[in-house]
Amino acid sequence: MIRDPGRLRLLRERSRDGAGVEEMNEAAFGPDRQQKTVYRLREGVKPIPELCFVAIDQKDRMVASIRNWPILINDKWPAVMLGPLAIAPELRGLGYGKALMWHSMAQSRMLGHSRIILVGDPEYYNQFGFRRDLALNIQLPGWVDDRRFLALELVAGSMIGVHGMIGKWRPGWRPKKTRKRI
Repeated sequence: MIRDPGRLRLLRERSRDGAGVEEMNEAAFGPDRQQKTVYRLREGVKPIPELCFVAIDQKDRMVASIRNWPILINDKWPAVMLGPLAIAPELRGLGYGKALMWHSMAQSRMLGHSRIILVGDPEYYNQFGFRRDLALNIQLPGWVDDRRFLALELVAGSMIGVHGMIGKWRPGWRPKKTRKRI
């Protein structure tokens, strides 16, 4: 049976949403979530404000949230690290997460990002185009269940040749200029 999630408003995360987002993430992923490898890439780095969203239901309650973080692959290729995506536990399966995912991915594309990386259940994220084979040549700086390490090309072919360790974003980073050999 398909249940109607009702009308949602998807808004950019506001400063007043921070505590609620953290509570939702703790309810969804537990208090030890910050020990996971992906959290090390977030330490001391601000999420991309234009890619952090909350879902507000008809009763004006925040019912879901998504954040996205800047990362660098092999200090050469910028990418977006998606997550966490959290839905109020009692409202899972109603479409709130899907709405946030599609919105976040569309905004990432509109802002000119070409690739998104995440660690999550392939059974869920494959429906959005995330694939394991696109992440085979990249690594995280710590343990992760390989089958859950996925990538998405927002621009066709944007993962071709991308390889190496994922690292933290560095403010002011610019791609290295390469000389063309004649």
